[in-house]
Amino acid sequence: MNVVVGMSHLRKLSLMSPLQMLHTTKRKLSSVTAKNHASLESLLELVPQTATKFITKNLPAAPVGSRGTFGGTLVAQSLLASLYTVPTNFVPTSLRCYFINGGDPTNMITYQVEKLRDGRNFIHRQIRAYQHNKLIFQSMILFSNQRNSNDAHDSLHHLAHLDNLTPLPPTETHQDAASLYTEKIIKNGNLQRYAHLSERFLDTEHLQRQIDTFETGPMEYQFPKDIFYTQNKQEMLKYYVRIRQPIIQTQDDAAVASETKLITPETDARYNYVAFAYLSDSYLLLTLPYFHELPLYSHNFSVSLDHTVYFHQLPAVNDWIFLRVKSVRSHWDKHLVQGEYYDTRSGDIVASVSQEGLVSYDSEEAIRAKF
Repeated sequence: MNVVVGMSHLRKLSLMSPLQMLHTTKRKLSSVTAKNHASLESLLELVPQTATKFITKNLPAAPVGSRGTFGGTLVAQSLLASLYTVPTNFVPTSLRCYFINGGDPTNMITYQVEKLRDGRNFIHRQIRAYQHNKLIFQSMILFSNQRNSNDAHDSLHHLAHLDNLTPLPPTETHQDAASLYTEKIIKNGNLQRYAHLSERFLDTEHLQRQIDTFETGPMEYQFPKDIFYTQNKQEMLKYYVRIRQPIIQTQDDAAVASETKLITPETDARYNYVAFAYLSDSYLLLTLPYFHELPLYSHNFSVSLDHTVYFHQLPAVNDWIFLRVKSVRSHWDKHLVQGEYYDTRSGDIVASVSQEGLVSYDSEEAIRAKF
């Protein structure tokens, strides 16, 4: 790790012009070899041990700046493991997850699926994840029998809908995450301000990993141009997200036709649910400062406590999904955020997500003084 600490380095930075700072940062970033991101399928792949026991094929990954396993990995793999235990005509309706102990990115994860109930219309599964014989995560998932359009009974049919959505994010209000991060955090002297918040902004490897994740990671983002720091009171955050790697199957009935043993993006449309579960844990709790007119990444400590997803229809994760995030409650460092995800082609809601976490910040006055 190329970490430089102390106020002497900040004083050196302050003597540079913004252009010099940008060039210095670029030289440092270019000296770091970018890590190649594995495909989402590879990141999430499971190896069956028995009909209800699975182990990860590859080591889990930690998010940039974190030492623990990414929560989206646990959510997605628990759903993938449970899919192996239900018929192909059953799709997930909801899942509720609890993060019990921190995941270790240096060890494989074992998933145990418990069959709670197998009904004609609904199936219940409970999944537990273990490392070092210690429970780290638990989820409960409800599946429903997938009906087709010929079913006569669909009373009070309704999906929340947004008008005026476009398949592509509007460039006048949104920008790709990598270039926006570079512009708003690294350029224009802003890096020095962020370094007052955290020493990780003096670590060129950290900066490179963040940019590399935005450019080549599983998720692709289009953020509003003020996401990293807004000076206007905001009640809602709106951005776009999609999975970068292709998920081939996108039709609801494709899963029914697939009878292969291995569940992959190429063989089973339900993999869209798995991929969505992965992305649903990203940039929710992390966006809390946006609602307090504070810079993003200003937290001292952050850990997810629980995570809930309601699926309203199959999410086409390779298309842009429009997300509306609300900060519902912050009290004693416990924060609750909620997100609504919309299909940009139809305007219909595809999923609702709630996440609670323990996130510690300095006082708003202290953060503003340092920034």
